[in-house]
This record gives sequence, C-alpha cells and structure tokens, in this order.
Amino acid sequence: MPYIGQIATGESLISLSQSKLFKEFVGEIRPAPAKKHRVLNPATVPAPTETINTVVAIDGSIVTEIVRNGFPGAEASLVQIAMVLIKLDKLRQKKPKEILPPSIFNKMDSASTVQAVLPGRNIVSATGLGPREFFRYTIYEALQGSIQDGHETLLDTYRDLFGGRDVEFRCPIDGCKDSVRSSSDVCACEKKNRLYPTDQLRFHERFNETGPNGEAHGEVMRFLEIILLINTLRFFLKNRDAIPLLPRTAFVFDGPLAAFGQFASIAPRVREELSRIDKECREETGRGIILFSLIKTGQFVEHFDQIDFCPTKGPDQKFPNRTALLPPIDYIHESIVFRPQDAKEWSKDTYFGRVVLYKNASGQKMVVNTPRTTPESEDLSNVSLAAFPRIGEILGVVDRLSTYLFEGGFVPIVRAHSHAAIPLRTGGELLKGLFDE
Repeated sequence: MPYIGQIATGESLISLSQSKLFKEFVGEIRPAPAKKHRVLNPATVPAPTETINTVVAIDGSIVTEIVRNGFPGAEASLVQIAMVLIKLDKLRQKKPKEILPPSIFNKMDSASTVQAVLPGRNIVSATGLGPREFFRYTIYEALQGSIQDGHETLLDTYRDLFGGRDVEFRCPIDGCKDSVRSSSDVCACEKKNRLYPTDQLRFHERFNETGPNGEAHGEVMRFLEIILLINTLRFFLKNRDAIPLLPRTAFVFDGPLAAFGQFASIAPRVREELSRIDKECREETGRGIILFSLIKTGQFVEHFDQIDFCPTKGPDQKFPNRTALLPPIDYIHESIVFRPQDAKEWSKDTYFGRVVLYKNASGQKMVVNTPRTTPESEDLSNVSLAAFPRIGEILGVVDRLSTYLFEGGFVPIVRAHSHAAIPLRTGGELLKGLFDE
C-alpha cells in the first residue's frame, strides 16, 4: 500500500513486464482458439400480440459513508430500492419515431421504496448488539414491510420461498462453534442467542469486522430487489381484481435474472416460484407473465459488440435493426464464458433467466434476460421461441421504451434508478445524521 499522497510512477509495471516470472506466466496462458465465432442465426421473433401499457420496474441504490460514533472507521450503508409503476396509455408521441426522453415520464409514473440502513464495522446498536449481530438484525428488519396494506410482507414471501428447507450451517453468533439448523429460532449453545430466518443465507460470513463491507451490503441490496419482485408478482396473483392485469403488465429488473454469492441458494427457489406464478397466470388468463431484465455491462455486452462487425462497413453494421440472437449453452461455453467440457453448465444453478442478444429498432444493442418459467426454457440448449416466453411482447416493450440518453438505455430502468438513486452528499449526510442524534 502506498503512503497517502504517494503517486505511482509506473516503474513497478515496467519491472513486472520485464520479469522472468511474468514472462513465464504469459507463456502458460492458453489463448482463445484462432477461429471465427460460430454464426448465430437471427431468430424470427413474433410481433407482439397486444400492446403493453403498464410497466413495473425495480432498481436499487446504495451509499456507504463513514459515520462518527467514537470508533475509527465506523461505517454504514443506506440502501434504497424503488419500484416504479409507469402507465404508458397516457403517453402521446408527437411523431411515430420520436425518441423518448425520460423527463416526459415525470408525471406518468409513481414510485414506492424499500429502505434499509446496514451497519458495517464498528457500529454497535443501542441495545448492545455488536456489528455482526446488528448487521444480521437489520437484514431481518428490512423484510418487515409490505408493498400494499393487507398484502403479505417481504418476510412472508421469503419464508414461503424457503418453506420446508432445513439446512445446517455454522452458528452466526460470535464465539459459538456449534452448528444450527435453519428451522431453529435460538442457538443450541448455553447462550441461547436469537437466530433470524435470514441467517441461513449466511450474509454474516462475508461481514468484515475490520474493513469495508461494500460487497456484503451490495449482496443484501440485490437480495431485497429479488424478494420485492417476487412479492409484487404474488400480489397480482392473489388479488382477484389484479389477475387480469398480470399478463398485460411488463415487470422489468435491472441486471441479470440471477442470484450470486452468499444468497445464490435462493435461485432455484425463485425459479420454481416464477414457474408457479406463470403457470397459474396462464390457467387464469390464457397468457403467461412478462418479465425481463437488462444487462448493461459484462462479457455478453462485449461479445455482442465483437460479432456486430462488418469487414466492409465497420462496427455495429453486421446485424440489421430488430435482430434477436438466441445463444445456446454450447455457444456460450465456446465463445463467451469458458467452461471445460465436463463442467456444470454456465448459469444452471445461479440464473433464473436466459440470454437474448437484441439489436433494437433504433440500432442499440441490448442484452436481455427472459425468465426460465417453462420446461423448454430450463433446457439451456433449446433456443426455440418456447424457451423465451412472451419474447414478442418483451422486445416490443424494449423497442418502444429505449432511449438514446444512455448506451443501451431503457426508460423504465432510468426512471427506477432516478427514484432509487441516493445523491452521494445527501445519502452521506442522512447517515451521519442518524448517528449525530
């Protein structure tokens, strides 16, 4: 680590690049095969069967700030997750191909938020809970709210997702070496400390007593986003008046339809629940749910840029607008995410979505996730349209609400982020105020 104010000169990089060890390492790296990518043939996507006029978008934001409580380096994170409802039937475009600025949606959307303050190192609760125990408690408390009076809480949704799951894990209480079961309410040791239903996800194992906790807090934020999504879908399904609206509402998520890290174990349960909701929606209305997410960065985005290249016309010129590419799992292993032949399929356990590479009506490249809610979608080598449920409506919404303001921009996500985003200064001052009082 350099001293404060010490600036890197680059001498170490020159030394590293010329070192024997580095040259030997480079020599051991196997480069990608010198061959062209297998051609992905564009899919013939059906036109939307109906116009979708309601969009529900979910996005989260997090700000971490050092707070003054007498301990050096004490920190906490403010998490805010927004759920935005946009009614598109109020939209009137002056021109058929007019590019929509998100500002015109200011009076067309409504938002509600889920908020939580997550303690980090050196934060002790007023009741005497240490930093790690306080962190565990705030995760549990963040699930107490509900999106609608009379509807189940986020905790109810979480409990139902994990109903009947009884796994063993190490007790989260500091100093306790016993194992506990997820069905237990108290530790089996003589202290009989309280356990929380969310302990089984083991977020506390990533908690850092002496350093930053951005990674642990970020995982909790993502977990809350997913639980909020499932909770909202269940509201539509349980409300008799809302069921007819469910197949005519697009639910949009920012980032992959997946669960990583400490809470990756919820992905199979989320997949099962989405399939159940989709099945019941079909039985009630004759159509399934419309759910998708957008991925703005990463290997799939880079790969799409690579293959959308024409030798004579240059970048972004190979595929025409409204081109959808549906990569099967063997193509993904071969060209995007390396996997040995005997390895488990990429995304098999952690994703509850499938990848679509889409060049929209305005020429922007989008990486879209569609849900794994049908038997066909669970077969990662199946690239029939049945494996991408309601893809016609999904891509129709993407075309209609894309924006040039951002690369791969999509207005509902822009609006959700606007409601969720915590300005750095405001967020920091808010956190400091919690501990100044």
